[in-house]
Amino acid sequence: MKKLTVAALVAACVVCGACAEDETAPEGVQKVVLKISSVETPSTRVQKWNPPQIPVTAKAMPFSESDIQSASPEEALKMDRANRRTRYENNRLQAAIALKQYQDAMAHFKGMKAKLEGTAFGRQILMAVDKFAGAAGECFDPDCIEFFHNMDASGEADEAALISGKKGDDDLMVAPYFIKLIFDDPQTKVMQGMVAGSEMKRTTVKIGLTFEVQALSGKIITSGNVKKEKSERETSMGGVDEKSLVIDAIDEALQEAARRINAYFVAKAKFKVIPAKKDKEFDADSATLEIDGVSHEIGDEISIMKGKHTITVDLDGYKQSGSIRFDIRKSGQIKIKMKKVAEKKEAAEEE
Repeated sequence: MKKLTVAALVAACVVCGACAEDETAPEGVQKVVLKISSVETPSTRVQKWNPPQIPVTAKAMPFSESDIQSASPEEALKMDRANRRTRYENNRLQAAIALKQYQDAMAHFKGMKAKLEGTAFGRQILMAVDKFAGAAGECFDPDCIEFFHNMDASGEADEAALISGKKGDDDLMVAPYFIKLIFDDPQTKVMQGMVAGSEMKRTTVKIGLTFEVQALSGKIITSGNVKKEKSERETSMGGVDEKSLVIDAIDEALQEAARRINAYFVAKAKFKVIPAKKDKEFDADSATLEIDGVSHEIGDEISIMKGKHTITVDLDGYKQSGSIRFDIRKSGQIKIKMKKVAEKKEAAEEE
């Protein structure tokens, strides 16, 4: 069976070196940035395109998880900041890779787009992808995923600056991924029959879609299948617009794939601060919450990238009980226990 390939470059202003190894978003990542960059059909496909693989040796973290767990809260925060600085240096070191991949993808797409515009099915695909771009805000969580769509490659210089990390916001760590979408050729079926003494004709279009999300190394970290169909009955007012049915089916398949990709990367979490033991004086509303160094309100539902995060709570007279490192894999409530330290401090002062 012939296949249609739609490859989407997930471009980033800063690249995290862990993304090729981790099954979800790399440690500490706050966002992923998606960009459609290449579209292919069986008739225009002349070569298989994959992101270039350029090995880079990342620096080791200065402090381990056990070092952070055994340190005091103040020292743990200093260690975590040192690890974040090293991680940031690794990100900047690999930014050149993301820029090279973006430029390579855009060069590939320019040739494919010109060929697509010369075929009827190719033009339908381009129209559907344009429509998908307009609805991407409904599919991707804007707190965690930023989506760029630029089929005509205008503003390419600005995007290249973004990917190479030259557009500011140095504290924002993001991760690049490639999304490959493989469509089956559309299948059209026409059924005829008699209804209430009148002849009836119904046209059904089916689209099958396989999506794969790849890390920079080319490793597939998640994949899935989507099947959509659109049907319309011919009436006395006119026939069926098969072209519109194909576009609608492709568009719905793209949106379903986007929703599932979003669910793979993003979790909805609520953080609850509780005392390790019963404590009538405990006031959770006075606590401050930081996730990877960014402040958030306690009790709010937060969109967060799935994966490892540094989560710290500051509350006078208390310290966190347990690790400040959390591995978030699904949506739900996360409880953070706080241990009272004021009594120990007063006892030490009396001695």
